[in-house]
Amino acid sequence: MAPITNKLIGQLLVESGKIDETVLETALEKQSQEPGYLGQHLKELNAINQTDLNTALGFQLKIPVLSLSYYSADTSLFEILPERIVRKHKVFPVFKLNNTINLAVSDPMDPDPMNAVQLHTGCTIEPIIATLIEIENAIDMYYGISSYLETDTLQIDQTDITELFDESRIVELVNGILEQSNKYQSSDIHIEPREKDIRVRFRLDGRLQDFQVLPREILPSLISRLKIMSNMDIAETRRPQDGRILYNSSQGRLDLRISTYPTLYGEKIVLRLLKTSEKMLTLKDLGFDSSTEDKFTKLLTGAEGIILVSGPTGSGKTTTLYSTLSIIERPDVNIVTIEDPIEYDMDNVNQAQVNRKSGVTFSSALRTILRQDPDIIMVGEIRDEETVELAIRAALTGHLVFSTIHTNDAASGFTRLLNWGVEPFLVTTTVQGIMAQRLVRRICSECKRPYKPTEIELTQLGINSDDLLECYKGKGCLSCRNTGYKGRIALIELLIMNETISELVLSNAPGYVIRENAVRNGGMVTMMDDGLNKIRNGITTISEVFETLGTVSRMSE
Repeated sequence: MAPITNKLIGQLLVESGKIDETVLETALEKQSQEPGYLGQHLKELNAINQTDLNTALGFQLKIPVLSLSYYSADTSLFEILPERIVRKHKVFPVFKLNNTINLAVSDPMDPDPMNAVQLHTGCTIEPIIATLIEIENAIDMYYGISSYLETDTLQIDQTDITELFDESRIVELVNGILEQSNKYQSSDIHIEPREKDIRVRFRLDGRLQDFQVLPREILPSLISRLKIMSNMDIAETRRPQDGRILYNSSQGRLDLRISTYPTLYGEKIVLRLLKTSEKMLTLKDLGFDSSTEDKFTKLLTGAEGIILVSGPTGSGKTTTLYSTLSIIERPDVNIVTIEDPIEYDMDNVNQAQVNRKSGVTFSSALRTILRQDPDIIMVGEIRDEETVELAIRAALTGHLVFSTIHTNDAASGFTRLLNWGVEPFLVTTTVQGIMAQRLVRRICSECKRPYKPTEIELTQLGINSDDLLECYKGKGCLSCRNTGYKGRIALIELLIMNETISELVLSNAPGYVIRENAVRNGGMVTMMDDGLNKIRNGITTISEVFETLGTVSRMSE
């Protein structure tokens, strides 16, 4: 290793232009009052980021600084360096040459992790500086995404497992699962008993991924713990139950809705994560292009009428409604909601929860809301004739009503309302617009690469090579766990009521006719067209759009 430079970290950061002398003096003053590394104090002042600090440390200590995303690990090292070591000390083995292991560490000044690995393997350790998040992602990718418990249960006689997983260990296990699910921003946790084990899966970006496998013997204790946390009846195992858990994680408060379902091998549990304190997304964040956003925003300026968001379960309808309410909420406006469940906690909005056991349904709550002097009403879902009749009555009496509806596309929303027996003239009088949406995965920005689409891919979308010469896909990296995708975005179509659409609804025209006229005469951009635009802009992939909208397109033809 090259000799360490005599220059201090602050001096190096000043010379590299990352900070100035004033910022350095402020950090040094802070360090004199609060013990700790100067680099950490500079980070807390938002003067530098972790990459800046790592680069300076690498130069000062003559230690390589690498991005683990660009390296494939030597999997043979996992046999000599077990999961309990790497997780405990937050390190990751990158490769081994002769008797030397190149070890990724986040803090090269701390000798304990390197000493622990050296003691366990008997090898010489050469450190590599990487960010903590990269190290944790690498551990999860290569060792398996899991909340590790100190004892390796696979090497324990089966008769001893229930003794090893005592009450405190079960609490630790459940907390670990919840923390990891929040860390990876999963929407759901599935705990599934099988014949010989328990499978735990997370839904990440709309897709289920394996999290870990647990010994079957701990199933009763695991389920009892979750039932106690959610105030369920732990003695009832033959009937489904529903509950709620409020959990304070290291990354914020979680509101979890839990459901049990008796299966052949025991009760399956699904937990839905609602991040009530999470920052509200803007319409642009959701996937609105500038034209659609302008049209949708103009709808919000009206003082009355109904605006519907349609799509299947899990298509982000409620999130869109929350973002819409965040735009129009003001101290001088009375906004009242009835939701199932409440997914975001909003200021200046009076939110209520459906409670069928107490007789609080969408329709019964909507009757009460109309006596609460509302200006704007949000109904979580229109699912029956009574609720839609009350929503129409509210719109006719001067209120602005938002809700969701389960239909394939925007035009089908009108036919659904008519099928519920609503008079066509009431639909044309009250419904201002219907928006349909689907969620597709975003291409990971860390490993996005251009490529030329194949003829088969172009045929799937019904376009020729002249329309799409180049598009993008993710190669797969640590940041996206080798999936090539990270995060999701909505494909959107907005159908606004106009004279032509009104005449078609009054004549009970089928959905596909309304759709064709909305595109031809109203300039509606369909979800497929929006998907093509997002493919061209490198936001998502051909396969994502085709798999998500293939069925919708066929049904709309």
